[in-house]
Amino acid sequence: MSHPDGQGPNLAHDSYIAIALQPRAYGCRNKEEVKRNLKNQLNLIDDAFINCYLAGGGPVKLLALAEGSIQGFYDELNNMDHATYCRDLAIRIPGEETEQLAAKAKEYDVYIAAQAKVVDPDITEDRFFNQGFVISPKGEIILKHTKNIISVIEGSASPYDLWDKWTAKYGDTLEDCYPVADTDIGKLGMCICAETLLPESFRALAVNGAEVIIRPTLPEPTVSWGAWEFTSRARAFDNVCYLVCPNNGPYYTTVDRETPYSLLGGESMIVDYRGNIVSKVKNDSVTAVPGCLDLRALREYRATSPQSAHLVQMRSRLWKQIYEKWPEYPKNLYVERDYPELLERAGLHLQIMEKFFEAGVYTRPGR
Repeated sequence: MSHPDGQGPNLAHDSYIAIALQPRAYGCRNKEEVKRNLKNQLNLIDDAFINCYLAGGGPVKLLALAEGSIQGFYDELNNMDHATYCRDLAIRIPGEETEQLAAKAKEYDVYIAAQAKVVDPDITEDRFFNQGFVISPKGEIILKHTKNIISVIEGSASPYDLWDKWTAKYGDTLEDCYPVADTDIGKLGMCICAETLLPESFRALAVNGAEVIIRPTLPEPTVSWGAWEFTSRARAFDNVCYLVCPNNGPYYTTVDRETPYSLLGGESMIVDYRGNIVSKVKNDSVTAVPGCLDLRALREYRATSPQSAHLVQMRSRLWKQIYEKWPEYPKNLYVERDYPELLERAGLHLQIMEKFFEAGVYTRPGR
């Protein structure tokens, strides 16, 4: 979302605290269970301010919730079809759930970033999407980012899966697919889970001006392997931006389970524009991770530091050929049907991978 004069609002907060929230979440089977999950997140927002004075650096201006905080991941573990999910679990934005988060944003005078699986009636009533959104301190939704890359484990649709309908409504430019909100706490973007494993997702936001990128969630075993941390640090360094990275803490596969399952792994963190960790928690318990974001220092570093010159030195036209050669993922896969079964999605993945062998990008393994 660009500002009408092309400059954006003045930076009202040179330095402020952002908080990566690490919640307890449950796999929801219906809207009543969604309400219980959301109540946990609203309580966590209240609790987050208890220890934030330890971080210093100004007022709290940004809170970020993890992916799955509102609805959990019951659909992914139980092969739920789209029609059922749209009827029983998907929310609409704006809607009742975002209104409750908006009330908290106004109460604490903060921006709140969150994620949900949603129905977009302007596209279709029987497919759901994974969507991140940012609510302003005035309670307004100022950013909606729909997840562009979906992992095999996840059954939701992406814009690419209904490309013709999606682009007819929203457009097909880089700004349409990777929006950035120009705010008084910097230029904000979002990038969610599976799509964050591709550096192009962050580069798309960076070229659209992003200074603070909210990166919600990565599952195990990528957290314990270290991929969650090193990719966050690398992408922050690559694009000279802050990353606010909330991940889930204890996860219960259903609301009536007494024992949590380490599905996500925690270790929420905030990373600065040089790839350094500002703050991080080394566990998967319920917590809030505050860290100071200094936007004026970031802008000065971009403009003056030789260490940030790699972005200016890019030969972007040279790399155009990479994507001309790269096998293309098929569009519009979800127009006629959905793919609720994990094994079927895995089979589809293998069919597409065959193009990589045919193009010589991959070499076939031995017997």
